[in-house]
Amino acid sequence: MNERAAIWLGAIAGAVVGGALGYLYLSDRGRELREDLEPAVSDLMAELRRGWEAAEQARQSFHEVWSAPDRTSVDAGRP
Repeated sequence: MNERAAIWLGAIAGAVVGGALGYLYLSDRGRELREDLEPAVSDLMAELRRGWEAAEQARQSFHEVWSAPDRTSVDAGRP
């Protein structure tokens, strides 16, 4: 992508984001929409937080298993 196209793309993206934020925060219907979406966004954030915590627990468990000494070679000589 050349420099001119990148500038235009940035300007268009900025205008879209600015327009959406202006609608959500400056209009009555935008305020109503924010109020309607707020519980769903809160639920989504809670689910993401739980997923992140589960991933962290899985990472820690994997690390514990991976760094545990390999006992198969030591125990192989025992009946």
